[in-house]
Amino acid sequence: MINYADYKFYSETYKGNLSENLFNSLIIKASREIDKNVNCDLTQKVIDNLSEIEQYKLKYTTCELCDFINSSGGNTSNGNANSISIDGVTINKSKKSVEELARDKANILNNLPIRLTRYL
Repeated sequence: MINYADYKFYSETYKGNLSENLFNSLIIKASREIDKNVNCDLTQKVIDNLSEIEQYKLKYTTCELCDFINSSGGNTSNGNANSISIDGVTINKSKKSVEELARDKANILNNLPIRLTRYL
């Protein structure tokens, strides 16, 4: 399985502010969320065949998902957890409803390259 962005892109291009350790724990979840929302298996060959802009969109969307998972507590399926702890850092969930969180995630995923989501 491939992670669709790396910490260098996250910190230097996306300008995110997660620590590298926290990013590395969230990138896996973010990449798997993208896997669930594309119309093909994203192998390295498929990614290499994307245009430069499409590759950028894929990386950027993955970084946005990392921040979203971090801010939502990684739990958009129910409203029960108010915070989570990762590597000794406590993260408080936003006070958004489950529906609002699902809508926010869908808005992020809408930024994926059209070629990857066209037939969903």
